[in-house]
Amino acid sequence: MKVGLLQSHRIPNQSIRIMAETLRRHGIELAPLIAEAGLASGILEDPWGTLDGEQELQFQRLFVRATRHIPAIGFLTGLRYSLIAYGPLGLAVLVSRNVTEGLQTFIRMQALGYALLEYDLIEEDGVAVAFTANDQYVPEDLYDFMQERLLGSGPTFFRDMRQKNLPIRQIETPLDRPNGWMDLEARLQTEIVYRAPRTRFHFAEGAGAMPLPLANPSLAENYRKLCRNMLETSSRPAGIVKSTYQLLMQSREALPRAPAMAQALNISERTFHRKLAKQGASYRQILDNVRLRRARELLENTDLSLFTISDTLGFSEMASFTRFFRRVVGVPPSTYRKDSVRIFRHSE
Repeated sequence: MKVGLLQSHRIPNQSIRIMAETLRRHGIELAPLIAEAGLASGILEDPWGTLDGEQELQFQRLFVRATRHIPAIGFLTGLRYSLIAYGPLGLAVLVSRNVTEGLQTFIRMQALGYALLEYDLIEEDGVAVAFTANDQYVPEDLYDFMQERLLGSGPTFFRDMRQKNLPIRQIETPLDRPNGWMDLEARLQTEIVYRAPRTRFHFAEGAGAMPLPLANPSLAENYRKLCRNMLETSSRPAGIVKSTYQLLMQSREALPRAPAMAQALNISERTFHRKLAKQGASYRQILDNVRLRRARELLENTDLSLFTISDTLGFSEMASFTRFFRRVVGVPPSTYRKDSVRIFRHSE
């Protein structure tokens, strides 16, 4: 998730609860960190509590600062990130038909599992062969922590999907660590390559097609719908932001640029941008959110060409639409449409 969109979604509090438990285990006082992160004092006691991405990011920074003296704290914390910790998203993955479908679901809904690492799936003939992480949006002060945590949370995530270890033939990580660090090869039963360009989990042949023991197509569809609804309704706009959202969602023509939107609201473009900024928003952010929702609807429910969808969403060229969709969702629109037909319409 991009830094500029951190307030777009309310996310479950499971991640900070896991970090909080780690702090307790090491005798580190929690109350000052909770207060400094701007969180409600009861956030950790509420199993259904939520927070925004800015608060999560701030708490992570405080966590890293408080645990600098503990070796491999990121990895050890990552081991505690069970699949259930991802809330409805984790449940949607857990009841998917097979490893590939579960990971496709996670990639598509990954904004609900807030992380500045962006995940992608590499497939061959429709079967997952590798799971990769893009770290270009990770702040420098959190880089090692997030990469370390992924080395613990990734294999834990895969294991929980199958209720047993998922065969992994190799793990690449950009971390600069000596061979044998934390005895990872023995722990994870695979080869570890350090100082790689990115973190990537390479699955053993056929692993992506392995069925999941808790597969339930009906439940999977229900959880996916719940996740999509959470993504679409988590923001609670008001004032000029709400009016802008409403006009964009009601528009059946190509989505307007800022001058046309300001005119529709009977204010100058300068005043329009100033009012949005006062509410912590921008027209580009709002437009991107609406574009994403409309794009998903058109890709899933119509046979419109990608060119027509791109034009309807107000992109100047098809390549711009493809770049936008891949940046936000993790896959190009053509792949999303193909997977939607397979997953959302033929899950029975």
